[in-house]
Amino acid sequence: MKSRRLPVVVICLLTVLFTAGWVGRTVQAAALSQAHLDSTIIRVGIKPLEPFVFIDENGTPSGFSIDLWQAIAADLGVQYEWVPAGTVADLIADIQSGKTDVAIAGISMTPERESLVDFTYPYFESGLQIMVLENQDAGSVSLPSTFFSSSVFRMLGVGLVLLFFMANLIWLMEKRSNPEMPRNYAAGIWDGLWWGLAMLLRHEYLDKAKPNSFLKRLFAMGSMVVGIVLIAEFTAAITASQTVSQLRPTIEGLSDLQGRRVLTVAGTSADDFLLTQELRHATVETIDEAYAALLNDEVDAIVFDAPVLLFYSQNQGYGLVRVVGPIFQEEEYGIALPTGSPLREPINAALLRLKSSNRYDKIYEKWFGPAQ
Repeated sequence: MKSRRLPVVVICLLTVLFTAGWVGRTVQAAALSQAHLDSTIIRVGIKPLEPFVFIDENGTPSGFSIDLWQAIAADLGVQYEWVPAGTVADLIADIQSGKTDVAIAGISMTPERESLVDFTYPYFESGLQIMVLENQDAGSVSLPSTFFSSSVFRMLGVGLVLLFFMANLIWLMEKRSNPEMPRNYAAGIWDGLWWGLAMLLRHEYLDKAKPNSFLKRLFAMGSMVVGIVLIAEFTAAITASQTVSQLRPTIEGLSDLQGRRVLTVAGTSADDFLLTQELRHATVETIDEAYAALLNDEVDAIVFDAPVLLFYSQNQGYGLVRVVGPIFQEEEYGIALPTGSPLREPINAALLRLKSSNRYDKIYEKWFGPAQ
């Protein structure tokens, strides 16, 4: 009987020792985390990203993410200082180099970033969306794009070659019999171009002068007919160009971006998404540069974080731009920390306390209105 009880006793002792060790490590880790919080001024990396982070001319930050961090810090009873950065890539680099302890703005949690830093629990649900000009519609036709189309250029080229040929014929036929026609080739061709254009457009030979030979009359009649045909073809080319512009589909979703001028911010999740979708696009360093390019009609659409685009369209861009299509590539924002940071669990706990109370909801409602 004793031999049978021995394994049970050993298992019980091992279980007790393991549990005691786990509890000890947990208590020790909690004590270390609290000691770290009590003795450290936390360096918080931020970057402008309205409405999550605004930074005024005095360097004072505000915004949804700023209010959220201040609530977390108050819950934990810690001190902190702001460390501004230019881009999300800079925030991640500062975390890796040890320049900052945490980073908060609107940092999407992606597998690529997770391999570089740790993240807290997500604190905001986001995704990507598309922004276009308010007047972007099927009926809008750009005058320059109409007249500088390839078909119009071809017709102009044909007309210029024909006009030069006519100018030479007019000079050859008139230089001996017409005293008004210069004998010099350059001056004669210049006059020939003028008279040739009058024949093509006004259907008149040498300012209403009657041709004094059969050859000249035949040439004049042929030129007039050609002029009528050229004008008809030129009008048709312009009409066709306008029709193509009008039939070009508006941008209402992701499927409409193919072949359009698309812009996003370099190094963001939107940039990565467009690359994976093999959608050709350009990039800029900040979202403000993207807004300026869209307003200047340098691009057709911006792809970026939905809440950021929506806030801009309802504030600075009101009446100028609009956000179209559904949210795609849903993602979440988190607070970034160095891998293995002792701050992660205390911040997670604070986030859960904020969300379980009405403090998170009040911050959300302040910047985005009541939750839908």
